Order: sequence, then C-alpha cells, then structure tokens
Amino acid sequence: MNYMDIFKFSPEEIKDLTISTFAIALIFAWYGRGIPHIDSWFILQFLIASFTVGSGFILHELAHRTVARHFGAWSEFRAWYEGLVIALVLKIIMGATFIAPGAVYIYKDYLTTEENGLISIAGPLTNVALAFVFYILNIPLISSLGFHVNLFLAAFNMIPIYPLDGNKVLNWNPLIWGVVAIPLFLWALGIF
Repeated sequence: MNYMDIFKFSPEEIKDLTISTFAIALIFAWYGRGIPHIDSWFILQFLIASFTVGSGFILHELAHRTVARHFGAWSEFRAWYEGLVIALVLKIIMGATFIAPGAVYIYKDYLTTEENGLISIAGPLTNVALAFVFYILNIPLISSLGFHVNLFLAAFNMIPIYPLDGNKVLNWNPLIWGVVAIPLFLWALGIF
C-alpha cells in the first residue's frame, strides 16, 4: 500500500464523517428533551461541541482507519444513519444522549489478532491523548468538556463487549487491555 493512501478520503467517507459530526455536535449542544430553542447560547454550545466532541469522534475513527491501512487493509468510515436517527429520537423524547454514529469498516483477507487489537486500541488511546491536550489547553467552556468527553469515549469503547474496541483488545492482549481499561473505568466511576 502506498503510504499516501493512508490520507485519502472518498467522497462518501467525507459526507458520512461530516453528517455524523454535525449530528453528534447537535445532540451534545442540546440540553433536555423536546426540540431545542435555537439562540446564541445554543449556537455557542454547538460550536464548542463540534470542536470537542467532534474532534474526539473524528480522530478516534481516523486512528482506527490509519492503523488498518498501515496493515494493508481497506478501511473507511461509514455512518450508521439509523443510529443517528435513534439518537435524535431519544434526545427529543427522553433527553437521553446516546450516540452510535457509525464505524470504520475494515476489509483484508486476513487480519491477525494482534493487528486487530492494535487497530482497535488506536481509537481509545487517541481519545486519552486528546483528553490531555484539552486539559493542558485550559480554555474556559472547552477544556473541561473536551477532557471529560474524550475520557468517556475511551472508557466506553474499552468495555470488553463485542463489537466495542475493548473486546478486540482483550482478545489480543489482556495485559494491555487492563493497563488501558482499568484506569479509564475507575475514572468513569469517580474512583480515580
């Protein structure tokens, strides 16, 4: 595979990343249930969510994609439009924030357990790194959300249940799974 292929995006992938990021930012900017009131505060929240949550989502997915391409696999992000609709309906009816925007689809004749584990851990580790970048930036309204959302994304994705990343990492290397996942779970539970 040509090294520059790692940085190529298809028009469909760009469309799916854009729509998913827009939907995620909308849901995170929207407090409560019902239809949001669009005012200057909502627009500010939307812009902050686009930057913090959007960057965490996009970089997480691109990390999977880049490592998969490094191993010679075809990989592209595809939105799960049904999941985005479910997320919007849950927000309107219950005020719940649950998002399943899509995934990086990977194809190779054969991926080893190690390759699959490395592809899978790339996303959560990217979120951990991004969380600390937001923490160091110390920008009001942005840093706290960016820190917490990215650590939450990393912790959620390290749950060892298929199809989440944690399942594939645990199958590859239980020690690495534990070193990454346990501190994230303790943080998410407020213990660490």
